[in-house]
Amino acid sequence: MTKRKLSDKQIKNIQKLLQEGHSPKDLAKKYGVHVSVIYRRAKYEYQSRALPVEIKNKVIKAIKGGYTKAEAAQMHGLNIGTVYNFTRDVEIEGHRSQGNHIVRTNGIKLVNRLMSDGYLISDFVVSTVRNLQRHFPMIMSARYRGKTFFYLQGREEETIEAFFREKQDRVISYHAIEEMAYLLGVKVSKKNQRNLLEKYKGKHAKYWRSRRLIQRSIDDWLDDPMRAEPTFRLIPKQGEW
Repeated sequence: MTKRKLSDKQIKNIQKLLQEGHSPKDLAKKYGVHVSVIYRRAKYEYQSRALPVEIKNKVIKAIKGGYTKAEAAQMHGLNIGTVYNFTRDVEIEGHRSQGNHIVRTNGIKLVNRLMSDGYLISDFVVSTVRNLQRHFPMIMSARYRGKTFFYLQGREEETIEAFFREKQDRVISYHAIEEMAYLLGVKVSKKNQRNLLEKYKGKHAKYWRSRRLIQRSIDDWLDDPMRAEPTFRLIPKQGEW
């Protein structure tokens, strides 16, 4: 049987000290345990038990009104675990679990990028933006030549230009521009298509030229007669002696 790290008496003392304003980190150091033990055994239990009845009633009322437990916790500045603890045995008619509706830090950063740029072509996690789409229906998505990207309605032309600017390994041509325009449901004028070609047609060639130079330098190194031979040898399999 695993020995408990904190006795009941110690937990009561910790809860009293927390109420007086001591930080969980300092108490963890004092009692020689990890700070997670203080949170798990004392802090959250203390918060749940000491929570005023008025706050509990407000949270339950919000959940009955259609908010999820995560949203109700955020509205009243509570930890979501505290809300789950005191509503565990409470029957709330019409309530069903809808997951965590809180947008986290990374999601907020991506939303800010979308609002300023109008698109997300690179440097993001697809699953994170998929989760954002549930909160912000105006975020659109498309997939072109094996690449998934996101954009806002009304920012389609900017998205098309950004795609060929940031993905230099993609060939830009009239046909490619028309394909993307059709995919996003917009029509790009011939003048704008010509401008795009003039701006980015050379980047594709430069990109693949640099790739060929890298490959050629690798091949030259492999063909170098002065390159040291490997100092190991393969041992033949049984039966090949």
